[in-house]
Parts: sequence; structure tokens; C-alpha cells
Amino acid sequence: MNTTHETRVVGLDARAVLAGLAARWDAADGPGYGELFTPDATYVQFNGVLLNGRQEIADMHDLMFRTMLYGTRLVTHEIESVRPAGEDRAVVVSTGAALYPWQKQVTPKRLSRQTLILERVDGRWLVAGFQNSRIKPFPTSGPLFDVASKAVRLRVERSRRAA
Repeated sequence: MNTTHETRVVGLDARAVLAGLAARWDAADGPGYGELFTPDATYVQFNGVLLNGRQEIADMHDLMFRTMLYGTRLVTHEIESVRPAGEDRAVVVSTGAALYPWQKQVTPKRLSRQTLILERVDGRWLVAGFQNSRIKPFPTSGPLFDVASKAVRLRVERSRRAA
């Protein structure tokens, strides 16, 4: 894990929180995974689906661990930042992936970025908010970028003329 951008938050070991999530994931323990979230947590999956509350998070992961995520393991690739958001809150940004048994390493296609809002509850750090997004860099140069830029510009101009 690269922690070059990590900031110290008193009493928080971000690696331990992520390792706890990975341990429950790797054990295919949906209810246990849910226990690592606050009762009113929000969880946005990589496909944009919103889960509300610990129970919904646990139930969805229990289903997924038995179906589409069967046999996967959770890999934290890098902790990009840890920022305080008050005395008992922190924002953690990390990258990682769910890997199937036949996958040996995280590939660019599988890599996601997660933003976690952590809260200290009774001395224990829990996830209050989780946003997971696949990393799909947007091209900013090259022939495809040029064609797409021209197409957008033409459609905008056509729309403005029609208005």
C-alpha cells in the first residue's frame, strides 16, 4: 500500500479498517461485513446502486457472496489519502478490487476507487459512507478525443440553433 498522501487521524488505523472489510469479504460473511458499517450507513456500489443502512448492506453482500461475487477476495491496492473530518470522523480514499480465484493481480480494468467516511462509535471505527467507482480515465487527447469533442460541439451548436 502506498500511503504517501496519508494524513494522521488520532486513533485511526485506516489499514486495519480496510483489512477488516477484506477479512469479512474473503470469508463471504455478508452479516459480518455489514457489522463494520454504522446502522444508518450509505453504500454506493460500483454500478451506482445505493444501499441504505447496515442491514441492506449486509443482505446485498450476503446475496452477492453466494452469487456474482462467489469466491472473490478483496484487495486494497493503495490508500491515497486519509483526512480528518472532525474529531471522530475521517475520509479515506483508496483503490482496490474484488478478484476472482483465477485472477492473480489487480488489472486496470478491475481497479476501483473507494471513498469511505469513517466514524468512531464507542471507540470503534465504522464505515458511515462508502462510494465505489470503477476507474475509467477519460481521454484528454488523441484521435478519439478529437472526434468526440467535435461531435459534442456540433450537437451543442445544433441544439442552440434550434432553440
